[in-house]
Amino acid sequence: MQQTPRAVRGMVDRIGPASRKHQHIIDKARKVAEAFGFEPIQTPILEYSSVFERTLGKDSDVVGKELYKFLDSSEQWMTMRPEATASVARALITNNLEQNLPQKLYYSGPMFRHERPQKGRLRQFEQFGVEAVGIGHPAIDVECIQMGWQFLNSLNTTGELQLQLNTLGDSKSRLEYRAALQDYFGKHRNYLSEDSQRRLDTNPLRIMDSKIKADIDISQQAPTYAEFLSPESHRHFDFVRRGLEALNIPFTLNSRLVRGLDYYQHTVWEVACASDCLGRSQATVLAGGRYDGLTSALGGIRSLPGIGWATGIERLALLLNDSEIPLRQPPIPVLAVPERRDDCSSNGLREVRDDVYIYALQVAAQIRKHHSAYVIHGSSASSDKPRAHQPLSKQMANILSKDPTPSHMVIVGCTEMESRQAIVRDTATRKQTAVDFDSIVNHI
Repeated sequence: MQQTPRAVRGMVDRIGPASRKHQHIIDKARKVAEAFGFEPIQTPILEYSSVFERTLGKDSDVVGKELYKFLDSSEQWMTMRPEATASVARALITNNLEQNLPQKLYYSGPMFRHERPQKGRLRQFEQFGVEAVGIGHPAIDVECIQMGWQFLNSLNTTGELQLQLNTLGDSKSRLEYRAALQDYFGKHRNYLSEDSQRRLDTNPLRIMDSKIKADIDISQQAPTYAEFLSPESHRHFDFVRRGLEALNIPFTLNSRLVRGLDYYQHTVWEVACASDCLGRSQATVLAGGRYDGLTSALGGIRSLPGIGWATGIERLALLLNDSEIPLRQPPIPVLAVPERRDDCSSNGLREVRDDVYIYALQVAAQIRKHHSAYVIHGSSASSDKPRAHQPLSKQMANILSKDPTPSHMVIVGCTEMESRQAIVRDTATRKQTAVDFDSIVNHI
């Protein structure tokens, strides 16, 4: 017996209301991004693996454990994108946009990570994000944070939003901080987890990201970035804080908020949502940071300032009540009247004359000039009776049982076809009116 096909673990189908909820969130994000002067960009799902290995680091969990990576027929290593920032930076270099700055871009689409599926975290997940490349002034940091904050608040999600902020300083500050962490964690090496012991030599900042309790306890007394910031780094971060205060955006300083990759500098931030819908481990709904060395890491002609953020659509969907999704206006159904015949099947199904069916298609096309509309087709599950239709009364009952109900329905049969008319029925008042073909739209 043939096995029933099933979806890949951690990858889901979104149908009807679930799909509309995702699209609603993306539409909200797009509207806010365009209000800030950002333009859309679309990058391929597949990239050469080197794009992510260079930018995410070979010692990262994403590259080491989570990539969907394969060798194609031309012996090239390919990767399904786990995030989009590296893809956008690659696109800027490939399309020579480094000569046309600044670039303010937004994107949305599926990302892929082979990790354990859980609530709000899938192996194929949707992200919306923005990237601003070519602007070094901290004013763009403020704008990007403001944009994300405005977007999240426009959704009316359940749970309180909390913005956490930190600075990583410039490259000099980072090197000094890295050395201080190596010295501090080196004294506690035997108490660190196996992963953190490995990271101590390759990238000690990643220890600060550890979710293992022993690592968290040790990191509580670790040095903070603030102790190693250069005067220019202090000036940059001070502008960001003053800008957010001037815009009445509340934030909390979090000295433990870091990024493990070397090209991240200056401002980093996250927005968490305190809601039972997510749980504590999945509370972060948006994360961003400045990455002034990313393009050079990919082989660009120069190191360009950049900053951006991304948000996971699945997590936001969990926080959004169905009542927040606007109800779409139901399309107008066009009902073709089946022939009355004595030899109809035992279940009452009849056929619609071909010329009546074609006229119904014409009527629906006329309505679509101003409204959405569709023809009610036969719904026989049997392929040997493709022309079978339910009686008109059952067709109408099926339409009226739906929520929401369309404002009108349009009925056509032999009489209406021959007179080039249609019957327009108001579903609320049940009033029916025979109208000429060219006047159908005016009666809906």
